Amino acid sequence: MKKMLALAALAMSFAAPAMAQSACLRIGEIYDWKAMGSRAVIVEDNFHQKFKLDLLGDCTGLNFKLAIAFASRGSMAISCVSPGDEVFFRQSPAGPERCPIKAINFYTPAMEKADKLAASAAKTAN
Repeated sequence: MKKMLALAALAMSFAAPAMAQSACLRIGEIYDWKAMGSRAVIVEDNFHQKFKLDLLGDCTGLNFKLAIAFASRGSMAISCVSPGDEVFFRQSPAGPERCPIKAINFYTPAMEKADKLAASAAKTAN
């Protein structure tokens, strides 16, 4: 019985890091994106895992863009997008609008559902 408990505890210690993995959106695996207002972007990778990128400050005009790009400190396609990296898009002839990334998190189905409900409630209130 003690052996079983020890094995179960050992198995849990190996499983915990896997469950607590950080969100790694690889710069070379971006499949799709959607602006969520001017302060967040939902990005989907090639494996259809969704990530929420919270932006530092207001990224005016982001909702109306068809294309965006990412500037990452990592030099390879397998580098993860990190806080401090930038989302940018062409806003005017003067040059691109740069929006620093504040945080990157997994975008769960529960978060997506809550966002849809909030958008629906906002739409009916107007």
